Amino acid sequence: MSKFRKSVMSVAIAASALAAAAINQPAFAQSAQPQAETGQTAERDLSALSFNEKNELAKKGDVAAQVSLARDYLEGANGARKSSSRAARWLTTAAEKGDAEAQFLLAELLMEGANGLKANPANALTLYASAADKGNVEAAYKAAHGYHYGTGVKPDLAQAVKYYTKAADGGNVAAKNNLGLMYLQGMGTERDLTTAFRLFDESAKTGNAWGQNNLGGMYEMGWGTAKDLDQALAYYEKSATQGNKHGQQNHARLKAVVAAAKAAEEKLEAESTKAAEEQQGSAEASKPEAEAAASQQPASATAEQATEAKPEPATGSSATTN
Repeated sequence: MSKFRKSVMSVAIAASALAAAAINQPAFAQSAQPQAETGQTAERDLSALSFNEKNELAKKGDVAAQVSLARDYLEGANGARKSSSRAARWLTTAAEKGDAEAQFLLAELLMEGANGLKANPANALTLYASAADKGNVEAAYKAAHGYHYGTGVKPDLAQAVKYYTKAADGGNVAAKNNLGLMYLQGMGTERDLTTAFRLFDESAKTGNAWGQNNLGGMYEMGWGTAKDLDQALAYYEKSATQGNKHGQQNHARLKAVVAAAKAAEEKLEAESTKAAEEQQGSAEASKPEAEAAASQQPASATAEQATEAKPEPATGSSATTN
């Protein structure tokens, strides 16, 4: 048995969690684990073949048949008895040959463990990363999440950014949101608010509640864009409508803040208007008094109005003497 086969059956259990939200600031949040994407099929469609026909091909080394046969065991379909351990054996064979789908499916089994198969998160993460490097978008998201939170290994934020980027480039909405958080917080990469805003915006445009909440936070804080509380409230409301608790909390908080600010502004405006009216009324009331006081002041004599009294000349007959 190869070293790889032996490692499939080994035991390793690890788990960690991370959550934080600052008081009086928008709560940014990572997306919930998305459901597996569709389209993870074998290289060719073998659904028309019977179980025995696929079994014969698988024994001859046909990788697509090995993966299809493993699916039959996983689902208990096509006449196969449901068996995780048998599925794992065929997936291991195909995975050793580098098949991305086999690596992804085997990683899914090893991450949680199954009946007859022990969990091995470390090996699962290695398989996710290998499948992601071959273009499997869902595997890229799972690898990023594992490196982000240290599932089976020590957290490696740079690796998390690497695989979130692969998944985001492949159109994974949850990856776009989580990668946006990495850029927002400067985790595993330089802080880049413009890139964070773009990723949240792309996520929000698909209707993703987490992306909508986080985009609202960017508008509220003015990070990577102009500050716009109306836009912030609109995106919080969209998120809240979908039942996102962070969206609900942020919408209620900001709505109260905006209402209080508006009330304070209206009060200040009313007080200013009242003061102006009182000042105008006081001025109008004092005007008649000022006019009356002015009319009672004495007139001043001018040089032209004042005349000096002059003596009148004497008149009459002159007396003569001899």
